[in-house]
Amino acid sequence: MERLFFDGGMGTILHGRGLADDPVQLNVTHSRVITEIHRQYLDAGAQVLTANTFGAYTHKHANAADLVEAAIKNARAAGTAKVALDMGPLGVMLEPYGDMTPDEAQGLFAQTAQAGAKHGADMILIETFYCMIELEAAVTAAKATGLPVFATMTFDKRGRTTMGTPLSKMAEALEAWGVDVLGMNCGLGPDTYLELLPQLCGATRLPILVQPNAGLPEMVDGKTVYNVSPADFAGVMARIAQCGATHLGGCCGTTPAHIAAMIGACAAI
Repeated sequence: MERLFFDGGMGTILHGRGLADDPVQLNVTHSRVITEIHRQYLDAGAQVLTANTFGAYTHKHANAADLVEAAIKNARAAGTAKVALDMGPLGVMLEPYGDMTPDEAQGLFAQTAQAGAKHGADMILIETFYCMIELEAAVTAAKATGLPVFATMTFDKRGRTTMGTPLSKMAEALEAWGVDVLGMNCGLGPDTYLELLPQLCGATRLPILVQPNAGLPEMVDGKTVYNVSPADFAGVMARIAQCGATHLGGCCGTTPAHIAAMIGACAAI
C-alpha cells in the first residue's frame, strides 16, 4: 500500500511561541500563524494537514462550529493537501467513571464531526484516546458523516492504554466499528512504538497510522523540551515503515524538520 504522510505537532509549536492558552481560539485570533505552521508542514512534504480542532467541542467552546470552519480554512489556505478534522478526547470522564453519558458524548462529537464535513474536511482523525467507551462514541459520530475515519489511541510501554486496553483489543473493536485506518499516537517516542508495532500488525489487516512524540518531554530552564532530533526521529520512523505502518506522522514535539527528515528517510526504502 502506498504510504501517506501526515504532519506533526501543532500545540507544542504554539506553546513554544507563547500561544498555548487556548489553541483552538487561535484559528480566529491568529489565523495567519496557524496557516504559516500548516504551510511549513506542507513544504516539508506532508500530504495531510491536521486542522487545529483538537478540543473544539461545544461544552468547551460555544462557537465550536465557527472554530472548526476557521481551522479548515486556515489549513486550506496553506496550499494543496488533504485536510483532516482533528478530534481529541472531550476532557471529561464518561459513565461509569464520570457523569457524562456515552450518548451525550456522541452528541458532542457529532456536532464537531458534522461541522468538519460541512466545511470541507477530507477525513476525520480521532486521536490520543485512552477510553474505549469514549472512542466508540467518537467513531460512531465520525462514521455518520461518510468521511474516511482514522482512529488512534495512546499506549504505554506495555502496549496498554492508561485504562488497561491492550493494542489487540483496540484493533478488534475499531475493525468492528468500521474505521478505515487505526494506530498509535502521542505518549511515547518512536523507539517504543517501533517495539509495539509487531503486536498491532499481528492484530489487524487495516492500514496502520503511527504518530509518536519526539521523545518524552523534559523540563529544561523552565521550558518543555522534546529531545529526539529530526534525524533520529526519521531513522526510527523509516524502520516503522519497513515493519508495516503505511501512514506516518508526528505528535507532540515534532516539527516540520522532523516530518521532512522522516519523508526523506522513507523515500530510500
